[in-house]
Amino acid sequence: MPLVDIDLIIGGPQGGGIDSAAQIVIRAFSIAGYEAYGIREYYSNIKGRHSYFHVRIKETPVRSLRYPVDLLVCLDYESPFVHMDDVSEKTKVLYDEDLINTKLDQVLTMEPETKKHVMDKLKADGFDTTLAGAINYMKKKGATPYPVSFRSLVVGALGPNKPPARYANTLGASLAMALMGLPAEFTSRGIESVFGKKKEVVEDNEKIIKTGYDFVKSHNNVNIKELPVRPAKDKYILTGNEAVGIGKVIGGLKLQTYYPITPAADESFFLEGHDYFETSMGDEIDKENEVLKNTGVVVVQAEDEISAIAMAISGAMTGTRTATGTSGPGFSLMAEAIGYAGINEVPVVVTLYQRGGPSTGLPTRNSQADLMFAINAGHGEFPKIVYSSGDVPEAIYDSVRVFNYAEKFQVPVIHILDKNLANSFFLVDKMDYSKIKIERWKLAEDGENIERFKFTDDGVSPMGLFGKNIIWLTGDEHSELGHITEDPETRDAMMVKRMTKLQTILNEIPKEEQVEFIGNPTADVTLLSWGSNKGVILSVFERLKSEGISANLVYVKLMNPFPTKLVTKYLSGAKVLIDLENNYTAQLATLVKQNCGIDVQNFILKYNGRHTTDDEVYEGIKRVLEKKEKKVVMIRGA
Repeated sequence: MPLVDIDLIIGGPQGGGIDSAAQIVIRAFSIAGYEAYGIREYYSNIKGRHSYFHVRIKETPVRSLRYPVDLLVCLDYESPFVHMDDVSEKTKVLYDEDLINTKLDQVLTMEPETKKHVMDKLKADGFDTTLAGAINYMKKKGATPYPVSFRSLVVGALGPNKPPARYANTLGASLAMALMGLPAEFTSRGIESVFGKKKEVVEDNEKIIKTGYDFVKSHNNVNIKELPVRPAKDKYILTGNEAVGIGKVIGGLKLQTYYPITPAADESFFLEGHDYFETSMGDEIDKENEVLKNTGVVVVQAEDEISAIAMAISGAMTGTRTATGTSGPGFSLMAEAIGYAGINEVPVVVTLYQRGGPSTGLPTRNSQADLMFAINAGHGEFPKIVYSSGDVPEAIYDSVRVFNYAEKFQVPVIHILDKNLANSFFLVDKMDYSKIKIERWKLAEDGENIERFKFTDDGVSPMGLFGKNIIWLTGDEHSELGHITEDPETRDAMMVKRMTKLQTILNEIPKEEQVEFIGNPTADVTLLSWGSNKGVILSVFERLKSEGISANLVYVKLMNPFPTKLVTKYLSGAKVLIDLENNYTAQLATLVKQNCGIDVQNFILKYNGRHTTDDEVYEGIKRVLEKKEKKVVMIRGA
């Protein structure tokens, strides 16, 4: 067992610096030589509603989170109510004692349904519906409360002229790291890493750190064991959004279009805010990737998603590596244009970040319910690739691969990720550029009236480009030259030509890029899954192994065309097969039944929009194995 394994939640109002507090914690621990992983949960408003960051710190690489947490930091009066079931006898609860008499009815930012659930629990256990009642509720569960007057400590550190609310986040982070036993020097370095360009802010927060650590030391009932410092490694701290952006630049992105939508827009904002040569990876990219030298990226905010996909398709027609990014509602608007890219065999990439639906649904919450939509987007039948990523390193390398796939096979590619990956913070090792290969298209010779849609054995024609060739592109069926035709024989031949690409894709994409099989082939239990569930499943395998239960994972990345033979091979020997997804209808399991004829019987599903955790997956597997439950629904999360 690792010496250090800490789960921490920092909760407070949206706009209250929760992200900054989490960044300080992650950076401070990484500087001290530890690994970290965190997910941000937030409402779809600008400011005021409850937001929190769930972070896990370990000595070994972190792939998942768990409940109950070891430390709960409440920066407002809502957090104790929202998270009072996330604690146990090992949990330290840090809260603002000045708010102790706050009544639940006074928490105006809490949703009525949530308020009712909390009120019912407090009343059922005989506690007042006040913050004091919530603290007593957590004490009954074994948690240890630590009351703090945030206002008094900030005023004591900085004087009466600095607004206490502005420093509550860094004070909370400092108190948390003091309680966890991290030496103060690393907290200072974490704050300097976050606010290093703001000298006055750093100076003020140095005083906040000292105040926080002195406060913890002055309490005799606090038994703190200082954590050992480990050799630090060079790492990148990246979100999934940033990883995709970096991967696209490495892969040769020249034009990115978008219309702002959560959680996709953060990727384009990242690209807008970081000139290629100014990124932290810039020097290494210059050295290792000659293709990218002296090139830039154009990022365009379109007037809507229809314009964004149309611009991206137009860019791709010139030979430019082009992509657009969106989420469910925006992707709905792109469906017609994706069909246009399909019939014209345009190599455009669409990055689809899934969120809760339908319609506006849960704009800032997680989902894996767009899988079938992505596969079937666009009317009629045409080849497209739907490709999934599950963690930050994958997202970087896959963002290069999908450009290669688009160009090599001349098809639109939907790169599908989920919100958990988009909004997660990972510590990532330096890039291995030996894994990166740029593949280009079959390019037509210079000239006029080329046969852009020439019939070939593999379905892939020589690529003609605007500015190089004279080519004909319409939204209609066409001849090899691209001229509109309704001739039935030509229609048949063109359909066969295009659809032949599906088998070409399966033949030429390396098998390990289609499906990963992880674990012992003769294991007691087989998990089938995709996306960001990969990390949490592998973490649970370690726990199962300690109980004598062996497990393996069939992790699918290529969703369309579906790798039927590979998936069938990997699933055919399963003793107990469990499908784990973040949707209601088990969409991957449906694909398996359609393509492989394997009828999955056991499911662990989550669709409330919150992140999946170790304890949920472990409990779900045990319930299937021991209680013979066929369908387990995970419900944890605030």
